[in-house]
Amino acid sequence: MKNSLLIISAVLLANISISQQQLQNPGFENWDDVGTATAEPSNWSSLKTADALASFAPNVLTEISGRTGDYAIELEVKSQAGIQANGIITNGRVHADFTPSNGYVFTDAGNQKWNTAFSSRPDSLVGWYKYAPVAGDSGKIEIILHSGTSARLPRNATTIANEVGSVRYNFTTPQTQWTRFSQPFKYLSTNISQYILTTIAAGDSTISKAGTKLAIDDLELIYNPLGIDAYSKQDIAVNGSKGFLYFDVENQSKVTYQVADVTGKVIQSGNAHAKTPFYHDSGIYFILIQTENEIFTKKLYIQQ
Repeated sequence: MKNSLLIISAVLLANISISQQQLQNPGFENWDDVGTATAEPSNWSSLKTADALASFAPNVLTEISGRTGDYAIELEVKSQAGIQANGIITNGRVHADFTPSNGYVFTDAGNQKWNTAFSSRPDSLVGWYKYAPVAGDSGKIEIILHSGTSARLPRNATTIANEVGSVRYNFTTPQTQWTRFSQPFKYLSTNISQYILTTIAAGDSTISKAGTKLAIDDLELIYNPLGIDAYSKQDIAVNGSKGFLYFDVENQSKVTYQVADVTGKVIQSGNAHAKTPFYHDSGIYFILIQTENEIFTKKLYIQQ
């Protein structure tokens, strides 16, 4: 292919922002393997598809009528051979064990089915639930945003270093009607995450009680509006023969960026370097740049 110069026309936008990322299938409307023993919401995994004991584990996941749309999920703690199998679902993958304390959910970065790429920075999590706990039980939804390829819940010493931020909401009070919950994220660093790992559990980890049920629907990540500052002297150029973005900034170590396509999907992010690889087709892109003092957005038209 001929080496050609990509010409980039960058204009500062006064009234536009990048569509922020959400969990995949957050309303549980789409299902895979419908009518089979392994039917699950698309992009979610339960004990049915655990990396171990899947054929032995009871069915703890049920499709029910949704608060909005057609479907929601119901998780139930069930007893199997004297072991309490927690009603659990994740957008990663479940690792099951006959000893409940050895079980966890994890990001499987090597298999797209068991991970969700994610680089945004949400402010809070909201959703809707019904809860019917057996006395003394409690459920939860927990999310961690992490870098690297390793993460799990519950955490361990090896993977916790990858954590960027997290949120957890505990379900304790019985609710027979759809009830809204909301909880803010807590951030540990300014690093940009690479994945989002979510776990939803009906029961209280290793002491869950058979018969506890938790229904969940309409999860949503909430973002605070970002003001766009007037910073029109920021120059961005791309050399099409090499496929790079060139950032002209004074202190690159303190500048991060996200690039989204016209659908709002974030296709690239990281620390802004003077020479940053950018291998994408011609078209319109939106780039959000964050410095120490400001956040601003530019619209990029890249033409081969």
